[in-house]
Amino acid sequence: MKHRSKFLVIVDESTEVSVAIQFASKRASSTKGGLVLLSVVEYADTQHWKSVEDIIQQEARDSAEKKLQEWSKIAYDLSGQTPELVVKEGVISEKIIEFLEEDDQIRFLVLAASKGDNPGPLVTLLAGQKSGKLPIPIVVIPEDLSSEQIEDLASRAQ
Repeated sequence: MKHRSKFLVIVDESTEVSVAIQFASKRASSTKGGLVLLSVVEYADTQHWKSVEDIIQQEARDSAEKKLQEWSKIAYDLSGQTPELVVKEGVISEKIIEFLEEDDQIRFLVLAASKGDNPGPLVTLLAGQKSGKLPIPIVVIPEDLSSEQIEDLASRAQ
């Protein structure tokens, strides 16, 4: 049985995430694939104040869910399909790898590299240090591509 290929985008605070979502949405649409938006809430370090830690974690989770909903609307407008939304809690690299191992329909991790000499923390981490641990290929889209260039790349022959 052939699986429906899915594209995974990590939703974070970066400005370049919009480019990754635009490419992944368009590519998923052109290949009849799916889209997954993942946000990882990293643990707060409030060792002595458990109730404060719980409040901070809940606020972070609520914020992540709200951001996923906002990006989901944008992805829907671009692709005509509603993406899967996932929130994980923990160390970002560990949770991404763990999630990729759980969902065998995800075929590509889509990241966007920021302009300049520093491509951004996720690209540096996942395309560099942790790349050998990922079970799928990474697609890195330059942040400064135009919408027309992204559309052209995303809609090329399957």
